[in-house]
Amino acid sequence: MSSRLSSPSLGGVTVTQSLLELRAILDNATIGIMFTRNRQVVQANARVAEMFGYQRDALIGLAGTELFPSLEAYEALGHVLVPLLKQRKGYRGELQMKRQDGSHFWCRISAKDIDPSRPLEGTIWIMEDVTEDRLIQQALRQSHEKLEQRVAERTADLLAANVKLQDEVFERMQTEQRVWQMAHHDALTGLPNRALLQDRLDQALVQASRYSHQVAVMFIDLDRFKEINDTLGHAGGDELLKEVAARLKVAVRAVDTVARLGGDEFVVVLNEISGADDIVLVAEKIIATLGQSAHIENHELHVTPSIGISIYPDDGADSVQLMKNADTAMYHSKSAGRNTFRFFAPAMNDEASRFFKLEHRLIAALERGELVLHYQSLVDLDRRAVCGMEALVRWFDPERGLISPDEFIPIAEESGLILTVGEWVLHQAMRQNRLWQEQGHPLIPISVNLSPRQFQQKSLVGTIRNILADTAQPAHLLELEITESTLMHDVNETLDKLKELAAMGVKLAIDDFGTGYSSLSYLKRFPVHKLKVDRSFVRDLCDDREDAAIAAAIIGLARNLDIDILAEGVENEQQLSMLLNFGCRKFQGYYFAHPMTPDKSALLFHPLHLGAQDSLF
Repeated sequence: MSSRLSSPSLGGVTVTQSLLELRAILDNATIGIMFTRNRQVVQANARVAEMFGYQRDALIGLAGTELFPSLEAYEALGHVLVPLLKQRKGYRGELQMKRQDGSHFWCRISAKDIDPSRPLEGTIWIMEDVTEDRLIQQALRQSHEKLEQRVAERTADLLAANVKLQDEVFERMQTEQRVWQMAHHDALTGLPNRALLQDRLDQALVQASRYSHQVAVMFIDLDRFKEINDTLGHAGGDELLKEVAARLKVAVRAVDTVARLGGDEFVVVLNEISGADDIVLVAEKIIATLGQSAHIENHELHVTPSIGISIYPDDGADSVQLMKNADTAMYHSKSAGRNTFRFFAPAMNDEASRFFKLEHRLIAALERGELVLHYQSLVDLDRRAVCGMEALVRWFDPERGLISPDEFIPIAEESGLILTVGEWVLHQAMRQNRLWQEQGHPLIPISVNLSPRQFQQKSLVGTIRNILADTAQPAHLLELEITESTLMHDVNETLDKLKELAAMGVKLAIDDFGTGYSSLSYLKRFPVHKLKVDRSFVRDLCDDREDAAIAAAIIGLARNLDIDILAEGVENEQQLSMLLNFGCRKFQGYYFAHPMTPDKSALLFHPLHLGAQDSLF
């Protein structure tokens, strides 16, 4: 009995369940589905309501004319639709429809009667909003029309000026060639750039692997080029680089590649070499070729290279590793004295690793306060008194003990830590001078070396002003020692910075004078208070006539320009005697005092040899 009263079943599924499933399908369809009868909406899914902007309940029973922009549009569709439906054909097309808010949109419509034999049963409509597609098509059509118009105009121009066609084609080929040239060659020298070098090196390695050849990569850096560039200016430096590029091309074979990476860095790739002897011949030829004097802007220049060499496959299986190892070898070439070449060896990477580790230990040393200052007395024999102190940084590592500045200062320079170290030295030296003053010692200036990177900082003047204020020290008790080559970097900016410092009252000394490339005309313009004769001239003063002549000339120059003069590196009485004969009266060196900790103030302010030089006057 109960089975007779239950819902009808279709294949085990009730009609109610089927209707629910159909409703779920309609409601979740991504296209609009609508059923109309007698020109009214009977059913519609959620997508139709969304497209037309109606609530679904409000859409049911709505007259079909309400969905069209106008009655005329509705009737126009009817004239097309009805005959097709009578012929049992469906309708498909794109029409403008109207939303509830009156706005129009484009809709792709498919319509078909439920039962073509009984049209009054109603019509099924499948709808899809294609407004965005139409807009895209319209934009494409407009673009196409504009393009067609431009093509037509251009075609007309070409027909009118057919004689110029070949010239334009040729010009385009030249332009493409120039673009390719610019993309793959260095603008200054015309040599292959990094991109083209990479391509050629990769090709050379493929060939070498296939035919069991060796390939050599030579990394070339010009020695002291920055000093030359700063002295001659960028224009002169550029001319020198072009001359170097031309000479490198002459020194190698046509099958080899000479490239410029930038600045004064060049790379040579030697293809199909049979062994190290071939490479040595090329390296020696490059050194000899570049060593010939070059006449640039009325200057006779001598440029030398430092060359690092790596070989495929021994030193690397790919271009990246070969370039890296050649670069590493080049730095060892510079360390070996420049104007030479070095083959890469695995131990060089160990050295690079040591550099990296020492850099990180130096960072930790700064945090732990392991850096200390020692002071070396500067003496004035005329007054028989200490006329200043030079602050010298030292590093006492808990594991290694005293680490030489020659070892960690270059690392600090290259890593940028020198800025932190240098600022700390300035602070510490000025604080120590204040402590000495509080202990009753005489007022004397403290000399502090400025690294090139420190001096080039835009904030240098402000930093020094703040340090003097923080330590309550007058500016005239600070003497900044700047190397000759540092002064020649961007002379105009250097001059402005020196004038600012001098206006504050800070004393300025040129350290290592005579070892750089400065012009005497610039020396007159710089507000310099002191020249320091470099220890390299003092060391062999008694045995080398040239060193003696240079030292005498520097001392005479300073006296004539009314600039204070001091000789550093004085270690014995013979050196002192000759310097006194040249007219120098101020000195620094082991003969008078070694660098000492600040607690040794008795010896710092009263060196043992001071006052015992009566026989020398």
